[in-house]
Amino acid sequence: MPEHTPAPTPSRAVYGFAMFLGFKIFFIIYIIWSVIPEKYFEKVGIDFLPQRYWAIAVPIYVLSTLTLFAFVIYPSFGLIMTPDVDDIRTIMDKVGKKRKNNEIKLEEYQSPSCVCKNHEKCAKEYFDVKEMNSKQKRIPVLRDLDMWTVSESLYLN
Repeated sequence: MPEHTPAPTPSRAVYGFAMFLGFKIFFIIYIIWSVIPEKYFEKVGIDFLPQRYWAIAVPIYVLSTLTLFAFVIYPSFGLIMTPDVDDIRTIMDKVGKKRKNNEIKLEEYQSPSCVCKNHEKCAKEYFDVKEMNSKQKRIPVLRDLDMWTVSESLYLN
């Protein structure tokens, strides 16, 4: 089995269970610390605890940071990586150019010769007629339109 796989493994299961228990215990201690009055901690002998302010402040800081990232920073990265309106990359990309050069023209396509074992029962003519009808209804190959062709069809016709 490859080392870098998302598939479950026994060691991953053990680490996951240990993390689950650790976070569960940490959460229970956090709730006890934030709810129980300090005099009970002092009776047990625990006299050095953070202020209760941090029980509220830390989750609010974390959630504020996550909200700032989700609604401001992450969309800003997308806007920074987007090319300008007058950039040539908004009109044609590398993949579209490759497809345009390697495009197969459907009109030039010739159906292969018959490969039937029994030529008496061959239905090649039926399939050729069906293929000719489907050629006319076929959606063209995906490709970028040339900027000049689009401008000509929009503004000169």
